[in-house]
Amino acid sequence: MIATQITIKQIRSALRRWGKFWRQRELGKGFSRQAVTEQSGGGRSNYFSSDMMSVPEEIELIGQLIAKLRPECIRAIRAKYLLDMELGQAAKMLGFDTKRSAEFWLIKAERALMLELSY
Repeated sequence: MIATQITIKQIRSALRRWGKFWRQRELGKGFSRQAVTEQSGGGRSNYFSSDMMSVPEEIELIGQLIAKLRPECIRAIRAKYLLDMELGQAAKMLGFDTKRSAEFWLIKAERALMLELSY
């Protein structure tokens, strides 16, 4: 078996795709626009519900690996890749004291993912 080394550049690219995918879903693409309580008479909606949404394998794998990380690492990944704002603002919003502490946990998370994906 040949060992494959994943680079930090590949990890960051995968995390950007993960963040973009979930950011689009949070903006409403893929979810029903009509509340369940408003659906009466058994009419069919033309929108997909969250139950029917398919998640690509790569996104699912990254999500599972992120879920195994420490809470600080998860928050740092959310600050950098999921929130569409400058890291300093996102870090404050997610409970970090400083941008530097968010960067510390982000690097720790990226390295952990790099080790996990290298085989």
